[in-house]
Amino acid sequence: MENTISNGELMLEVKNIHKKFADADVLHGISFTVRRGEVLVIIGPSGSGKSTMLRCLNRLEEIDKGSVQVRGEYLAKEVDGSTVYAEGDELRHILGSMGMVFQQFNLFPHMTVLENLLEAPMQVKKMKREEILPVAEELLRKVGLYDKKDSYPARLSGGQQQRVAIARALAMNPAIMLFDEPTSALDPELTGEVLKTMRELAAEHMTMVVVTHEMAFAREVANRVIFMADGNIVEQGTPEELFGAPKEERTKAFLNNML
Repeated sequence: MENTISNGELMLEVKNIHKKFADADVLHGISFTVRRGEVLVIIGPSGSGKSTMLRCLNRLEEIDKGSVQVRGEYLAKEVDGSTVYAEGDELRHILGSMGMVFQQFNLFPHMTVLENLLEAPMQVKKMKREEILPVAEELLRKVGLYDKKDSYPARLSGGQQQRVAIARALAMNPAIMLFDEPTSALDPELTGEVLKTMRELAAEHMTMVVVTHEMAFAREVANRVIFMADGNIVEQGTPEELFGAPKEERTKAFLNNML
């Protein structure tokens, strides 16, 4: 599996991205790549810039410097010292290739589970209801929630809502899935069902970038792990390298705390 991924299509190329809020530098020159079918897991202490970095990948936050390339197309690049973003149809095309799942589920409370899945493909992609309906129903079967298709989000557990959120992101048929601490708002007993869904996606070779504090998931599912602290990538490697023989003292201290 490692070899096919190392030779696979470059899906994401992040070069030297910097981000500051007011006077606070949050990201200090972050660079990494993700290939097709790879699961990249990002770990690190709270406040290390993990979520900000993830939000920079799909322009929920704008970078101050550096470049983000998605499947060979520039979302953002540096031109004469300033950051220039893709525009119009090109921007929509690039952003449309990425799905995102947040800490909070962000489901539309006034819509049923099924309607939540149908909304974006119909509104954004202008797909007909009858075209997307079988896809949406199949995705609900995939996450084990077909029987809840006519329920409203308020009637679901947090774990069920997050699985609906994953299915909703998949309904847009993204090439890359971004996960920002998808289990952090859940009780421990509900965390497992969401991680199971993510494991199944990984087994199907979905390209994924996952920010998480779930070390067992990182160890088991990731192809590569990045450890971030203070807005920097401190260390990266395979799970075996990072968890089994971390090189940096900062990594060792964090893992001793977490494991």
